[in-house]
Amino acid sequence: RYKLMMVRLFKRTGRKIWPVVRSTPEEGLQAAHAYLAAGDREADFVLLDLPGTVAAPGIFRLLARLDHLFIPLKADKLVLESALSFARAVDEQLVHNDALRLTGLHLFWTMVDRRERTPLYESYGKAFAAFRLPVLQTQVPYRSRFSKEILDTSGAVGRSTLFPADRAFAADAALDALAAEILSLME
Repeated sequence: RYKLMMVRLFKRTGRKIWPVVRSTPEEGLQAAHAYLAAGDREADFVLLDLPGTVAAPGIFRLLARLDHLFIPLKADKLVLESALSFARAVDEQLVHNDALRLTGLHLFWTMVDRRERTPLYESYGKAFAAFRLPVLQTQVPYRSRFSKEILDTSGAVGRSTLFPADRAFAADAALDALAAEILSLME
């Protein structure tokens, strides 16, 4: 079924899927450069999905070589404490170091439950502002389809690196607004 979906997608759009290159943080940029050098594709952007821990070998060296870093936030005290600590360290050691490439660190809220008002958003918003850590305006609301894996064969794919989200879901989850805001930072 998914192979047929991929063929139809390619015929409809005329575009091949974007490549996914598996690597470690230590070799991430080298793997991206090697892929780009070996192929006939040019890339406007290279996105790296990084592990959620600074304990991964080579992670800080990799971060220092990026242009921008986007850090997702979730209204959970443990996640927020970790994100705040990580963002402050990256901001102080890498972003404000003119000898390094990293020019921007951007936080953004995800899994926002609009039905519930939590004081964490406000209190951590103040903390981010106090430390001059920029937070994107776009918030990605929680949607149950984010949790649906590709193995759910009943309908559209909820989460995939190969298939795009359907338009209604992307709009409902503010993915188009998030992408537009991120692209505005790249100009």
